[in-house]
Amino acid sequence: MSSAAVSEAAPPEATAGSGAAVARGSAVNLAGSLVYGVTGFLLIVVVTRQLGTRGAGALLEAIAVFSIVSRSAMAGTDVGLVRFTSRFLARDRAGEVRRLYAVALVPVAVLSSLAGLAVFLLADPLGHLLTAGHSDDTLSEYLRVLAPFIPVATLFQAVDGATRGFGTMLPSVVVDRVGRSAALPLLVLLAAGSGATLVGAAWAGPWALALVPTAIWTATLLRRAERALEARIERGEVVAVPEPLGRDELARRFWSFALPRSFAGVFALTITWVDSLLLGAIEGTGAVGVYSAAIRWLIVGNVAGNAVTMAFAPQIAKVMATEGARGARPLFQEASALLLLLAWPAYATAIVFAPFLLTAFGDGFGDGAAVIAITGVGFLLASAAGPIDMLLLMAGRSRQSLINTGIALVVNIGANLVLIPPYGIRGAALAWTLSLVVANGLPLWQMWRSLGVHPFGARTVRTMALAAGVAAALVGARALLGPSAAGLALGLAVGGAVLVAGILTSPDRLGVDHVLRRTAR
Repeated sequence: MSSAAVSEAAPPEATAGSGAAVARGSAVNLAGSLVYGVTGFLLIVVVTRQLGTRGAGALLEAIAVFSIVSRSAMAGTDVGLVRFTSRFLARDRAGEVRRLYAVALVPVAVLSSLAGLAVFLLADPLGHLLTAGHSDDTLSEYLRVLAPFIPVATLFQAVDGATRGFGTMLPSVVVDRVGRSAALPLLVLLAAGSGATLVGAAWAGPWALALVPTAIWTATLLRRAERALEARIERGEVVAVPEPLGRDELARRFWSFALPRSFAGVFALTITWVDSLLLGAIEGTGAVGVYSAAIRWLIVGNVAGNAVTMAFAPQIAKVMATEGARGARPLFQEASALLLLLAWPAYATAIVFAPFLLTAFGDGFGDGAAVIAITGVGFLLASAAGPIDMLLLMAGRSRQSLINTGIALVVNIGANLVLIPPYGIRGAALAWTLSLVVANGLPLWQMWRSLGVHPFGARTVRTMALAAGVAAALVGARALLGPSAAGLALGLAVGGAVLVAGILTSPDRLGVDHVLRRTAR
């Protein structure tokens, strides 16, 4: 599929830009994503069981404000540092990376500190606004505790992006996806009986613990890159080091790249959290607790999809650069099929056995079954488009991606305002479903119309049929034994057998053989 020459010693599946490379992905990324997904779910279980619907809702609303504010204050520096660090290293400009960090991180430190101060000072009015017009001292207390950690979290995420600019995901996986995320459930559990102040500190404190090793790791990577450049100069491998950019010119180039791209990230994150904030403002924190806990069962299915998307991005970038749409179409269809193979059975399990799965959160969460059913349809439809937004970005259409995300955000907010008052959490679920369809349907239509690239190849259709068979097995098990542990066990056993049989009888194994070969190494 790629026109790049391949050594005769290299196996066919190692070809850059191949579906096999996407299937193999990165073992480190996949392991980190799995740990991140499992520990995130455990955190929700701890929060809901220890704090109840209202207490959990207050904490999750505070986390929503924290996440949106810290992402906004980051101003796209994470993506900017990935791009500029990698480009500087590739062009023998490692000596300029230190100045790059000053240009990027100092403004972010100032902006995020001001943002944290604003949240601290506005904690009481925000607590009133986000709790259906009723004063909620718990939410306000959470906001005051979390506010000082906003600059810490913002700087961590920016520095974490810098580590990826050196071509490694290891610091991000070890420190954030494994270390910080694994500590959260235990810390929150230990603090749960001691009041909102300690619970909030238990959730936010690990950001500070994560920043220190990440900063040290980044400094180590930088020193290593600088010494490597010096050694190459001494050996005569680098004849002339490029003239360093002036500070003003470096700042202009960096921020002209980072700022426009920050908005898409903020929009996407806001879509994730705005329904919870609006639900709290209209219905109260109890509704937020039920809603947020319910959708966590669906987000578990996103872990596999994210792993495929991360592996897909560099491969499709190479193919788009060398072969254009002709090479992108089959690769995109193979990636889409693998994403569906991993995600659809997880979504189907959550939808069919929602009443039983919600018992993991304790009493009072039964109404979340409707949320899982409604939003689950949105996730099924969205994932059917494959890693479509990544395709749009790798095709060089970042502005179009920003517009699409902005439209989806407007749809999300408007639908929430219209649907929550009459339908409550069901209205919020429907609003998110509509925004998912828009966010994925728009780029699908754009890529299909302009490049003729779409996800619906032969492998994708076979995968959809197989996933439908798994869903039928789950429905049959529930009809026989009800939404119970026994029914779930039977459904997973029969559905798993259907899935394995479908993979083994498929002539191309639906791409799974490449995954197995990678993990066996």
